[in-house]
Amino acid sequence: MDICGELVKLRAPLPEDAPFMADLISIPEVTRTLDAWAHGPYSIQHALDWINRHDPSQVNWAIDCLEDGAFIGVTGLRDLDFRDRNCEWGIWIGPPSRWNRGYGTEACRLATAFAFRELGMEKVYLKVYETIPVARRAYEKAGYRVEGTLPRDHWWEGGFTTSHLMAAYRDDPMYGGGR
Repeated sequence: MDICGELVKLRAPLPEDAPFMADLISIPEVTRTLDAWAHGPYSIQHALDWINRHDPSQVNWAIDCLEDGAFIGVTGLRDLDFRDRNCEWGIWIGPPSRWNRGYGTEACRLATAFAFRELGMEKVYLKVYETIPVARRAYEKAGYRVEGTLPRDHWWEGGFTTSHLMAAYRDDPMYGGGR
């Protein structure tokens, strides 16, 4: 299911996205903010394997920029827990020339709204590294608040850094709560 905002469209990842994914994951500025999966060689085949994997505990989207139709990244919900009604949200966008334009904030809002309205989730959470304050600000604009802090949780460029757990809730007014 495609989800359109004002800046981006979230759509199903397609095999033709694989070369773009591999190219973007090869950019050091992009991978430095991602988890371990992105820190080794990442080939077109890796991207195809991810695109073709059918995991019922995940919903993934490619992110297209509406201005020019370009593929600019991936977002998704994982660890879907329908009993406890929560899941984790994640994203990556590249190249860096696409950063700080509101694409990530809008993708976050769209995916989070989908989790609440279509999947019946009560809570969507994420983890953000202290070393990426711009990401934390984007998530706060999308209605997320810090719920916990994990000191020395993530290896970052030669030392450990703190991670923050953030969450948004179904009853947040941004997502139609209180109606």
